[in-house]
Formats: sequence, structure tokens, C-alpha cells
Amino acid sequence: MGAHYTPAPLARFVADKAIAYLERSRSELLRVLDPACGDGQLLNAAIEALLEHGIKNWQAVGVEADAQALGEARNRLAHPGGVVHLIQGDFLRVASEFTPQQELWSEQDASAGLGSRFDLVIANPPYVRTQVLGAAEAQRIANRYDLSGRVDLYHAFIRAIGDVLRNGGILGIITSNRFMTTLAGKAIRSYLTTQLEVLDVIDLGDTKLFEAAVLPAVLIARRKNRVKGPKSYTVPFTRIYSHTRSVQEDETPARVSGGIIEALAFGDEGIVDAPEGTFAITRGHFAVTPGATDVWRLVSSQESEFLSRIREYSHQVIEDVAFVRVGIKTTADEVFIRKNWAALPREKCPESELLRPILSHEDARRWALPGRYVPAARVLYPHLVSGNGKRVINLADYPGTRRYLESFRSRLEARSYVAEAGRRWYEIWVPQDPAAWVSPKIVFPDISAEPKFYLVYEEYLVNGDCYWITLRPGTPEETLYLILGVANSDLMTRFHDAAFSNKLYSARRRYITQYVARYPLPHPDTPAALRVSTLTRELVEQTKQQSALDSIRQLEHDINVAVYEAFGIEWDGGV
Repeated sequence: MGAHYTPAPLARFVADKAIAYLERSRSELLRVLDPACGDGQLLNAAIEALLEHGIKNWQAVGVEADAQALGEARNRLAHPGGVVHLIQGDFLRVASEFTPQQELWSEQDASAGLGSRFDLVIANPPYVRTQVLGAAEAQRIANRYDLSGRVDLYHAFIRAIGDVLRNGGILGIITSNRFMTTLAGKAIRSYLTTQLEVLDVIDLGDTKLFEAAVLPAVLIARRKNRVKGPKSYTVPFTRIYSHTRSVQEDETPARVSGGIIEALAFGDEGIVDAPEGTFAITRGHFAVTPGATDVWRLVSSQESEFLSRIREYSHQVIEDVAFVRVGIKTTADEVFIRKNWAALPREKCPESELLRPILSHEDARRWALPGRYVPAARVLYPHLVSGNGKRVINLADYPGTRRYLESFRSRLEARSYVAEAGRRWYEIWVPQDPAAWVSPKIVFPDISAEPKFYLVYEEYLVNGDCYWITLRPGTPEETLYLILGVANSDLMTRFHDAAFSNKLYSARRRYITQYVARYPLPHPDTPAALRVSTLTRELVEQTKQQSALDSIRQLEHDINVAVYEAFGIEWDGGV
């Protein structure tokens, strides 16, 4: 359920950040809520911060589904002076039944639910997809909060928190940073900028403050007194990611900090050495427009100038000349994808014409596959080209395949969404377009520490942990080499990091359609762009032939120089 409780230093950091924006008289009753209070660490930090800020007239409410965690919270939150009320339950259901009381909340009213609206909500909701709750509950949540697509629980929590936060109230929330830059987060970005005023954003990146493999962010916002017009405003941000120091940077000592949270609280910027490692802290402002769904780009003024220069020299983006698609998704890889088909009993071995070589992240490399390379895995692909589309095979025509799939029928029929979509029980979920596999394509893995775009002429299929690029009709094939050279260049890695801010742990990056499709391309007829295409074609051939490493490195250097020139930027030696 995505339960990873807040470390004490981070809890206090978020509490101090949020309380600094409160606009209440110290004599007024102040109500604070943690809608997923867990063991009470975050709510406790808020109470302690209130007391240190001289706010003694407070009431605190914590909601938590886990009874054991709620017991730990009850022991931790035994503060004198204020009132603490803990509710065991699902906050999304509690909030859906919320009717604010007109009078100030009394201790007797507490047992009935949330009572009146809150002045401060501090939260670290779970970061998991709503599907873990079951299809019916996931649909109920989506309908209740007008969410669609990939819905995470924290999306719903943000919407529900808005319902219980008073006008002018402050939200301090720890959440996944994905909502800022992904398509799935556009509804939340719109909501945050329409119903709330975003006050501060701290992207905690790969600091590993939680055990979970998620990159967290802290968001501070104020509920608006009224919905204003579409007037843009700027929001301060802080971004912190692990950093590998270069020789040049080692000449200038980094600031030594007592810890990540201390460095953030003290306003440090630049390279910081902390007990947890070395980090680069960037501070700046980004613009938001109420209701806009644009991604949030947390870039410094220097990075902003860099992006502007790139766009100034851009002629088009990849999606203008090519399709960028994810690979096939079987949703039952253990059935459809194997490396040992030949080891099966003959009577249960699918027909060879349905077993197609398939590329996955294990096959990924830069530029090209070695000559005569054949992927180790093959996929049972139960679809055929039919006219301009595809059709699923008739199992009666393929007895070996029928016997094989029948042995997994219960497993495949358990994919109820396949049947609900009017599909056969033995179909793969996302077969893509089988007619397109014959076209030359650029393949790349969805997650990688460095760009691994490579050209494939063979009719290999691409698995769902990778993406593939094919040219739009009428686009010259030479464009494929231009795309390949630009995508693998050091300059485009800099662009990717600045434009999309999607680094993961261990310096890995996420390469998906919404990012790669927006990669800029120079005008193909400029001398520098023509040189990129020519050099990339040569490098592809040398990579296939497994030429000497020195020769390949020289070509990579020359391509980098040409790409920089094509975008009007002087080559600086790399990322």
C-alpha cells in the first residue's frame, strides 16, 4: 500500500515550511490534519513546530487505516495543552462524507468525523496506483475526483485534502515528484494551480530519504479564497540530486553540511557534501498558470537560457517526422515470452511462424546491434497483418499454439480487462502494429543511465520495457540517422535533464514517448545537420562490424561536435 513513514528530520522540515505560511492570530484555534498519519511522526512534527512558533491553541486530527500504526501514533502524540483526535479509517471515504460544521469544533463533535475545515494539512499519502484497491474502488475514486488514466492514490488525496482545507489554509505534502512532469499528472497540476496557490516546491530527487524506490517532492500550497483568472505567477523551487564531481569541480571545495535536510533548511546552493553523499542543489523560480496542464520545469536561469537557445535553433521535434511508440505489452510475459521454446514438448510447442524475435532492455546498446545479432528471447505473437491493420489468429489453424495456450488458459483468462475490451482470451494486451515491424526503426530502453538509441533494420519486435521510433510516411530515411545522432548526443542528454527533470536513482533517466517525442531537431539541410547524418550512418556501420574502439569514440566525438554546432552552441567537451 505504499506505506513508508516520514523520517523525523524531513517531517520537521515540512512542518516548518508549511507553518511559515500560516496567516492566523496566535489566539485563534488552529486545526491541523494528517490524512494518512501512520505512526504519527509527521503530525507530531507539526504539533511541535506549532508550539515552538508560539501557537498553543490547536486541535490535531489524524486519519489512518492501519490499527497498529494508529496505536503507535496515539503513544507519540500525547501532547499536553491541545486536543488530538485519531480516526481509524480510509481518509478518501471519510473525506467523501465530510460536511463542514458551522460552529467551532468541540471535543464531543470529534467522534463524529472531521468536523470543520482545517487551517493546516500536513501529509505523506501513499504513492501507489489506485488499482491496488481493486477495479471497482479504483473507478469510484476516479469518478469521485474526476481523474483519468494512470491514477495514483496521492492524486486522489490531494483532491480530497482540498475539500477539507479552509480558504487560506496551508497544505504541506510529501509526494512523488512524477506528477510534475508526466502526462498522468496533468489533472493534478491543473487542480493545484486552479484551486490552490502553489507557494514552494522542493524536488528531493534521488536523496533516498525513504526506503521506497520513489523520488519524492515537497509541495507547499494555500487554498485560494476565490478562483482567480489565468494570470501566471512564479513559484520558488529547490532541486537536489546526487552529483559526481568532475576534476574541475574538485578544485573548488563543496560546502560541508551536517545532512541533506540541514543543507535544504539553511538555503545551501551548488555542490554540497553531506554524510549521505555529494549533491547538487539548484534553486530558482518557475512559472505556473492557473488551470494549465503544462509540465513543471524546475530549471535555473542558466538552464532556461540553454533551453531557449536550443529551441531557437530547432526546426522541428521528433514527433513531427516520426512515430514514437512503446513496445508490445503482453501482460503475461511468463506465458508469451521465452528463451527456451525448443525445450518444450513437441506437441505443445507453438508454430515457428508465430514465434518472433523480440528486443528488450537486455539487448539495448548505442548506435546499432552487432552484425547477425539475434535476440535470445522470442515472443508468441498471436496477431497477423490484415489489410491496413491486424487480426488475431484462429487457434484452430495452429494446433501447437492452441495446446500451449490452453495449458495457461486460467492464467490468461484472469486478465479480465482483455475480455471486457471484447478481445480473445489469448491475445496480448498491446500488440502495436505488426505491419510497422518491417520498417527501419530506432529502439531504446525506457530507463537507462545514458542514451541507448540504436538502429534496427530487422523485423524484430520490441518489448514493453523499450520504445521504438519509425518515420512518418514521406520522410526521407536519412532523417532516421539525424534522429539517432541527436538522441545519442551529449547535448540532448543536457536538454533531456533540463527540460524534463526526470532523473531516477543511480543517475538513471526515464526515456518515454512524451519526452523523446519532444526532442528538438535542427534543420536537416544545414551543413552541421548533414554532417550529423553522415557521421551517424558511418558509426552505425562500424558498430555493426565491431570496429576498433578508438575509431568508434572518434566518430562519437565528431557527432557531438556537429550536434552542438547544429544548435548554435559551442562544444564544451561533453555533459
